Amino acid sequence: MTDLPASGPPALPRAQPAPGPSRDTVWLLTGLAGSVLAAVAITVIGMVVYPQFADTFTAFTLRGTDLPLPTRLAMRFYPAIWLAPALVLLVRRCWPGKAGRAIAAGVFGLLTLFAGVPLVLVSAYLPMIQLMSAL
Repeated sequence: MTDLPASGPPALPRAQPAPGPSRDTVWLLTGLAGSVLAAVAITVIGMVVYPQFADTFTAFTLRGTDLPLPTRLAMRFYPAIWLAPALVLLVRRCWPGKAGRAIAAGVFGLLTLFAGVPLVLVSAYLPMIQLMSAL
């Protein structure tokens, strides 16, 4: 007789699934994506939307009234939003609590997108709102 075991063929080791991205990586990439999208959107607003309001802004200054401070700041410093992705990385690197660093970076990046873009849009319309309230 043969010396084969009666239990069947030998069991093969199971393949382990490939590890996915960690939670920290997902949060960091989310923050970076949000801040880059915010930077692109705010740059487009600064380069396309603000020049379309040039007549309104000129009429506003001809009345002897200064533009609102948020409008002046947004018109002048909108390229500074490109610092946001670097700030996301800085938050990830320097946040005090090691466990929440990636979450803080992700939240910061998402805040630049969901708070920064609407604030810049509101600052574009602020002179018109102020003109309407003066009537």
